[in-house]
Amino acid sequence: MKAVHLRTEYLENPLGIDFEKPRFFWQAEGGTVQTAYEIICVRDGKVIWDSGKVSSASITHIPYAGEPLSSRDIVTWTVTL
Repeated sequence: MKAVHLRTEYLENPLGIDFEKPRFFWQAEGGTVQTAYEIICVRDGKVIWDSGKVSSASITHIPYAGEPLSSRDIVTWTVTL
């Protein structure tokens, strides 16, 4: 199973969103049911949030819960299912 169509605040590869705690969305592909996820966010090569393994089938509206974000931060994120 893998996550596809990753979005942040409904946008793919957004530039300049104005949310301090953006939400993450994805779709699960592979024919099985998602039972857990882990989100990792990175800024300047440093992990600023690791959700840890979360036992959940949720794939929408997952709020960011890491270090505070500032204007012009460039953050990348991955999700493992």
